[in-house]
Amino acid sequence: MNGIACIREWNQADHGYLVAGGNMRNDELPGKVPGALNKRLFMFCLLTAPAGVFAQSTHTDEEAVRRTLNDYIEGRNNGDMERLTRAFDKQADLRFRNPDTGSLSIWTLADYVGKFTPGKKLACSGRIVFVDVAGSAAQGKVVLNCGEKTYADYINLLKIGENWVIASKVYSLYPARKKVLFVITSHEALGNSGKKTGFHFGEAAKAYKPFHDAGYDVDFASPKGGRTYFYGADLNDEADMWFVHQPDAVDEIFDARKLSEIDPKKYVAVYFVGGHGVMWDLPGDGTSETIARTIYENGGVVGAVCHGPAALLNVKLSNGQYLVAGKTVTSFTDREEREIKLDGVVPFLTQRALKNKGAKFRSAANWEANVQADGRLVTGQNPASTRKVADEMIRLLEAADAVR
Repeated sequence: MNGIACIREWNQADHGYLVAGGNMRNDELPGKVPGALNKRLFMFCLLTAPAGVFAQSTHTDEEAVRRTLNDYIEGRNNGDMERLTRAFDKQADLRFRNPDTGSLSIWTLADYVGKFTPGKKLACSGRIVFVDVAGSAAQGKVVLNCGEKTYADYINLLKIGENWVIASKVYSLYPARKKVLFVITSHEALGNSGKKTGFHFGEAAKAYKPFHDAGYDVDFASPKGGRTYFYGADLNDEADMWFVHQPDAVDEIFDARKLSEIDPKKYVAVYFVGGHGVMWDLPGDGTSETIARTIYENGGVVGAVCHGPAALLNVKLSNGQYLVAGKTVTSFTDREEREIKLDGVVPFLTQRALKNKGAKFRSAANWEANVQADGRLVTGQNPASTRKVADEMIRLLEAADAVR
């Protein structure tokens, strides 16, 4: 659901709809939002719509800015001097805090380009975090991961003639933070119901904040990459609204990386965000299963909440055993599925499927928070369990660090 669709939905609804075709319980967040929240809902749409983060932008200027930033990333990382130089205006400069003196240092373009050896490839990977275009000016953030160090580039661009070029760049260098992967669904259709689904927004937002606050970098990936779909955002929830105001996170979650592009060895944990969409595209996804197995067997933590554990159903370890076999787990229960009358819509019931794989299933009353941790496998029953799943995953990661 993109920002324009969000505003259209707000305009068309009697009382304002937060999510088109949502399928959440009334006490989570009703489809209809009370009239007093209309303005807040509209602000939610406005907060998200300008950046084009709910769908990949087709705006030609933004595409041109991204091409320039890609020239910068690829030119720098591959020693391609022509491509690197092309990304900058001839009068551009680089500004940074001198690590020796603590004062501002300024390099000319020639100074900067002269630091690179033509044809020499660097052990770095780069990504564009966000782009914001306003008329003939634009800003972008690029993150460069270079082993144990990470560069954060804040880049100002101008449209000179028909070309977008970098006018100035400010950067910061800091030790690489440990990384956690959030896996979300690419699926949109709620079976044959004619309704929409996707990932559960709250189950991403409420888990993201504790990881962020604990000092972890979070990446988002989905089977198809790119555009993702959601429901379950709550304008009255502090964590959800905090997430909306994090441009890096919002840009990534609605323009996700592709699972096939993920190197699981770079992550200390993987968290499968729930939402009914998971049940259609993640069980049986070989790439997703490889990621979960690799992280787990490398000593990392695997977590999932609500319908997220469905993604773990077919994960096999190197010994041929199912990851969930013999382990105590939980998920969205069969009772909860029946209560919202989707037991006849979903392709299977998660609780039953987990038990069929040999898991020991533990449930609480409908909609009550319930988290089960068995070794380095952490699962939560429903949206109310999200924060506790994240907290338990962080506890396990910190305990492992203490041992090391």
